[in-house]
Amino acid sequence: MLQKKAFFQRLQPRLTSQQQDDEINITAAEVVVETQANENLVIINNDVPVEFPTQDASANLDEDNLSEEELLHDIYDADKEEEEAVGVQQEYVKAIQQRLKEETHRHNNSTNLWLLQHLKDNGWWIRKEQVRCIVKKLGLKKEYDAYYRDVYAWLPDLRWEQCMPCCPNCKSNQHVGNNGFRDKHFGRVIVGMRETYYIVSRRYRCYACEQKSKEVTSFVEQAFAGNNNVSVERGSDNLQYNFMGWDSRILPLFPYGRGLEFPAFLTWRAGVDSMVVDVMRPLFDKGLKPESLSNVLLELHSAEFGKKCLRHEYEIKERKEKERHGLKVTRLKLEPLGNFADKQKYRGLVPTGKYLEHVYKSYHATIRTHLAQEVKKRGISVLMLDVSYKEAKHLYQYRGKPVFKGLVTGLNENGNHEQMLAALEEFEKTRQMLGFPGINHVVGDNPRKETQLFMSTMESVVEQQQKYDSHSSPNVARDPLSGLPYYNAIELNIHTAHSPADITRVIEAMKEDIGDKKVGLDAEWNILRDSRGIQIGRTKIQWIQIAYRNREGGIQVLLLWVGELTSLPNSLISVLCDSSTQFAGVKVSGDLKLIGEDFNAKGVKSVDQKARKNVNNLGKYAKLRNVVNNANVSLSRLAELTLNVSIDKSLQSSTWRKDLTEQQKQYAAIDAAASLEVFECLEKKPDLSRRLTAEEATVGKKVDLVPINGSLPGMATRAATGIILESGVFCCPEGYLFRKRRSVKVGKHTHIVKVTDIYAPGLVLPGFGVMANGASITLGDLGMTEIVVPLAMLKEHAQCETMANKEGESGITLPSNEPTVRKSERGRIRLIRDPEEGYEISDSEDLMEDATINEGLVSGWDVLEDEIDDTMKALSSEDIEYLRATIFESQQSEKGKTPLKCDGLDDPKSRDDPGQIFSSIG
Repeated sequence: MLQKKAFFQRLQPRLTSQQQDDEINITAAEVVVETQANENLVIINNDVPVEFPTQDASANLDEDNLSEEELLHDIYDADKEEEEAVGVQQEYVKAIQQRLKEETHRHNNSTNLWLLQHLKDNGWWIRKEQVRCIVKKLGLKKEYDAYYRDVYAWLPDLRWEQCMPCCPNCKSNQHVGNNGFRDKHFGRVIVGMRETYYIVSRRYRCYACEQKSKEVTSFVEQAFAGNNNVSVERGSDNLQYNFMGWDSRILPLFPYGRGLEFPAFLTWRAGVDSMVVDVMRPLFDKGLKPESLSNVLLELHSAEFGKKCLRHEYEIKERKEKERHGLKVTRLKLEPLGNFADKQKYRGLVPTGKYLEHVYKSYHATIRTHLAQEVKKRGISVLMLDVSYKEAKHLYQYRGKPVFKGLVTGLNENGNHEQMLAALEEFEKTRQMLGFPGINHVVGDNPRKETQLFMSTMESVVEQQQKYDSHSSPNVARDPLSGLPYYNAIELNIHTAHSPADITRVIEAMKEDIGDKKVGLDAEWNILRDSRGIQIGRTKIQWIQIAYRNREGGIQVLLLWVGELTSLPNSLISVLCDSSTQFAGVKVSGDLKLIGEDFNAKGVKSVDQKARKNVNNLGKYAKLRNVVNNANVSLSRLAELTLNVSIDKSLQSSTWRKDLTEQQKQYAAIDAAASLEVFECLEKKPDLSRRLTAEEATVGKKVDLVPINGSLPGMATRAATGIILESGVFCCPEGYLFRKRRSVKVGKHTHIVKVTDIYAPGLVLPGFGVMANGASITLGDLGMTEIVVPLAMLKEHAQCETMANKEGESGITLPSNEPTVRKSERGRIRLIRDPEEGYEISDSEDLMEDATINEGLVSGWDVLEDEIDDTMKALSSEDIEYLRATIFESQQSEKGKTPLKCDGLDDPKSRDDPGQIFSSIG
């Protein structure tokens, strides 16, 4: 019995009889393995009457030590010759190159250019699968198929029109011509992911640079003629005019990106396939060493060689059986393929880690300019610029005149003056060293975005802000960066369980005490890092946190220690698998998945947690309600947006042991409790993507007509309202068609609706068209009549006074009782009057022009602004206090408005608690 894994795939000479898996039976073959490492492996088989030395496959392509200058230029020298190699592959590549030399010679008048035609038909590749035909035409002796490799011909001037390579010196191909193939170099071997292949090309000559080189040499020789003490040497780097077509300096110069077709990166001795080069950077950046990548390539190449050895044995067996039956077969000497690195036969080639490191450095040396430009780039979507002209006058002067006109400062959408951070840190160090007092106040043009920068670099500003906060909210601890109060964990009832019995006890108590079955769920584990601080994995889950509301409305939090358990108690698994309980948390489906995997909880592990309807990932849940634009959002950010509180995440990376500190207990409890409260807050907001189901679309139901697709705000807009009619045959109005028919029978997923009100007459109705030309029609074309709409356009009718509606994807707020809209003389500002809510000023250009609203000019708007300013100056402190209370109560009821909002101050929670009144940054 021949072990395939041990011998053929892994190429190890030490076979063991204990391996039982993946065996194959070769007839009339016996394997004898000697126990001594220096003995030979003998295969006793009439078909294979030879023996060969046992030798493991190893990395055998190395690179000599090169200086930095040689590192940059070792691939450019086209005149370096190699010794003429021997072997099956070299003879094969040599014959191909000789044939190309004959067919491409300018004096060749033969019409039998079969090799060039083959290259043109096969993408300029000669595949190893075509070797039998190619070898026969070349007149070579046929060897085993496993000895041959793919061959790629890089002849750009023949492959594409007007694609002569450019000279690497003058960067032009105007005076470049081909200079024939090299005599002692037959292709360059390339290391791929699984095996090697070859590339052949020819030399080119720039006659303009050659003439310039001769002129310079002649001039120097004449200048020093007669001076025996001076010897003239020509610098080959600067005056090189012969070059290979694969020179990496000229590949980017080919028109239309033709150089990208070259499949490898070359060094002096060999080359590496582009795919290997492409995987180097991400692997090396993640800490993988070149030696490790060399081992990966060695494993892949060895496995490929093992497969070929296995196929070779089967071919021998098949040929022998055919001979026994008198069938005609190709006569070849029956012998094994030999060793992996046998230069005469298989010639396996795997680069060492040293060689891969050399390739990595050489490749990046060729794209150094590109990398230098890329490192300056920062991905942003918003760029805000400010120009200062005073500082520029003193930056640099030449003969008394300033060189620069302005100092430009850039700010991205994250609000971080990154270029100022280092300067501020050095300023603080100098201030402390000299004993100067700290900065108490900072003045800027965008205090809300600049708060984090100055708070993180200047302790004195933080202390001053805390003094101000003590005057406005003495009993509330606030986040110094966001200004929001911290989540208050005092009112949480925290219960800790350390044993399976305790876990069962608190879980059973929860089942009796829980009010509505909503649970905030979170889990904690420890991060594993290597000596460099890079994360390499995680431990199993240590703590599970569950938060719920009891029957009195108070929040109970269970902290369950599971770090020492191999399986979870059945009571806990039953809760996690309960389909009637709503689970909420940031990436809570991932937490449930890890719980199932870490503790082999089959009821949890076997279910796709993302597909469970009662598992609510808060990021996605908030996005569907238009609270955030990106579902990949943190719990602290959701708490700021929904609960108006901040969560301290400083203990997120702490070590989670059995004995928790009080701070860790509060942190773990807050994560679960805040998840529950955020979910309760989001649950009150409408799901903007929800549409009526077939069961909900009943006859007589009042519905809103909405867009089918688009962004979430757009899908929430209302285009019209109507009443669902009884299904049946629908007849189109005169001159219109529905699905190219005058009458259709309404199916399960479409309904007849009687339109009662139209808010967006420009909404296109799917399926409808004009009979004459098939053009699309809108709500305004049909008017308030009966139409057929798909179920995806029907939404529960909103009972609120105002409803967003628009013709496009995004909606605007427009009162449903047709308010009066007037345009000011300034063009962009519009004053919208609502009989119940007063006036609203909008600068949007997207108000519908076709909506049934009266539009006119507001005369004297500038005068109205002056009157408002005069009135504000005349108000007393009592009037301002009364006005603030009135505004707070009126704005609090408006959707999407924050009462008493002020840049640089946090948003107030109530009328009696306005939050920050003063700010150290303004």
